[in-house]
Amino acid sequence: MSATMPLPVQRKIDSVLQRVKEPETLRSIGELNLVRRVRYSQSEKRLIVFMDIADPRSTCMVCSLVTEHLRSSIQRELQREMEREFPGFTVEISA
Repeated sequence: MSATMPLPVQRKIDSVLQRVKEPETLRSIGELNLVRRVRYSQSEKRLIVFMDIADPRSTCMVCSLVTEHLRSSIQRELQREMEREFPGFTVEISA
């Protein structure tokens, strides 16, 4: 996969990271730095997004469930927005 990303592609990705919000704070996942990196391959028509969301560490079962729900909600929204921004690409979200 490409090590360098064309500027128009970077702008599209940045736009998605600003649109997708963390549900509790309504702050963008870009602002919260919840994406560690994105791999982009034009030739393979593929994007892999590496999230930076830790596994729940609480011993409280309810807290863990809420955290997992928030994470899966963010991942679903990110998947949907990336697929919308990059039609025809395979998008993978990696936690």
